[in-house]
Amino acid sequence: MVNQIGELGASADEPSDVPGRANRLQKDLSSNGYIVIREVLTPEQVKRLRLAVTQYLKSGGQYKYGGKFQLHAMYVVEEVAKLLTSDTILNRLKEITHPLEVVLTGECDLMINTTSSWHHDVPHHRASLDGSIFSDESFRVYKIAFYLQDQDENSRATLKIRPRSHLKALNQSMPEKAVAVRAGDAIVFDVRIEHAGQMPTLVDRAARRLFERIAPRLRLDAQKAFTLTRSIIRWIGRVPDRVAIFMTFGPPDAWTYSYVEEGRKWHPGVRGTLSPEVLTQLAVSNVAPPLIGKPYSSHQASRSEF
Repeated sequence: MVNQIGELGASADEPSDVPGRANRLQKDLSSNGYIVIREVLTPEQVKRLRLAVTQYLKSGGQYKYGGKFQLHAMYVVEEVAKLLTSDTILNRLKEITHPLEVVLTGECDLMINTTSSWHHDVPHHRASLDGSIFSDESFRVYKIAFYLQDQDENSRATLKIRPRSHLKALNQSMPEKAVAVRAGDAIVFDVRIEHAGQMPTLVDRAARRLFERIAPRLRLDAQKAFTLTRSIIRWIGRVPDRVAIFMTFGPPDAWTYSYVEEGRKWHPGVRGTLSPEVLTQLAVSNVAPPLIGKPYSSHQASRSEF
């Protein structure tokens, strides 16, 4: 059921048979650059995921941007891998790539309490340099994001986007929109769209600059010191943790494969394997294992027009 422009309800366990739903979803993504699908996860699934992510990031992950994050999380957190490869999620992704199959790039990030300024997710792609990546209407690489807590439009933690900026490159003159969600909702957005998460405060900016300046002399890890300082401030203010999961996907086409190859250049290789249960879930759903984590195939040729 369509709730309003850019927002759809979802029956999570089965592919939707509502006429035109997939076309409407694809149309909104193509036009606006993002879509919200309500109530994809149940409260119990949200609770399990939030517990799994917070427990893992207590000791795992990297200190970065005032919080912690983990790349390629499907390979290191089983609970995350099982949920993201379930019918609940894959059926939604299939609607978006229909009539083509779903390709999981292997990018899967966990984040807790990180800050973020305005950016898009293709800054290093070679087709971003001349802007051609923003003018090709066939580009369909997306991220599905789950924020594991309610975030209203007035919250500092809420994802902000600039609708239609996926067709314009970086453009600060475009209007901003806070995408309010409840835990369990999914936000799907074009990786080219300008977006920002929890914007750093003046205190955050001052603390980061301080630690970057003094860390070399004191032999400190500046990112870790910044994160721990923010944790103390959040604890004093009784600010709850902001937890999020992101996974990138697309159809089996040249843009998706080139996005994966650019990602290999900027992120460390995958260490670990997917469990037999996760691989079985993918096989039953007729979805191949993620591209990152296995060798590049010669048939995945780059677009000559990049």
